[in-house]
Amino acid sequence: MLNYINLSQRLIDADYAVRGRIVIRAQELEKQGKKITYCNIGNPHAFAQKPMTYVREVLSLLEFPNLLKQDITSLFHSDSIERAKSILKALPEGVGAYSASAGVEFARVAVAEFISKRDNIPADSERIILTDGASKAAQSVITAIIKNPTDGLMLPVPQYPMYSATLTLVGGQSIGYYLDEANHWQLNEESLLDSYNTAKMNKLNPVAITVINPGNPTGAVLSYDNIKMIINFARKHNLSILADEVYQENIYSKT
Repeated sequence: MLNYINLSQRLIDADYAVRGRIVIRAQELEKQGKKITYCNIGNPHAFAQKPMTYVREVLSLLEFPNLLKQDITSLFHSDSIERAKSILKALPEGVGAYSASAGVEFARVAVAEFISKRDNIPADSERIILTDGASKAAQSVITAIIKNPTDGLMLPVPQYPMYSATLTLVGGQSIGYYLDEANHWQLNEESLLDSYNTAKMNKLNPVAITVINPGNPTGAVLSYDNIKMIINFARKHNLSILADEVYQENIYSKT
């Protein structure tokens, strides 16, 4: 029988602070009538941020395509209707069927075209994998690159705790490098080298480096020179780069 005593020790040791002890205690206080404001996770809709109507409308039409047979122009915007039709044309079996493991082809092609236009470099749809969220992508990559108990992933400090928790689950090592708070949370090459050398001295094998840009939780945006330094550092030390850039489209006003 499965119980806490015979759970995997790796699962028990995985510390996912986003939903850890502090959050559990906050929920207990909330049940006692205390007003709690949860700022421990990126959850803007919980603070009344309005969702993007375009995304919601397209998803609604994909889930219930019979609506497209009716006059819905008073309920849905025309661009949402056209996009839903184009997606369903590419997916005649609908959105409920299993897709290829890497994701539906037309979507991967669209992503490749977007990356090519945005970054001005060619992107190959055959080298793109779609996942159900960035966390799932990171977890899959970490699972793939950690082969031995001494393999480690270089992680920024502070960082989003999903990375260290996943490393614990797969039996890898967290190799922290400190961001330079005095320099707007940029990466410091000296700090990277110190973390790398310390790991080597402790018989660990750094296999990759995670770079979060814009930073989570710092929000800092890395400079061009900083990014160039990171790439050169990774090349020199034969490290793969896990580039977490999920917040790059987030723009906030000062008010």
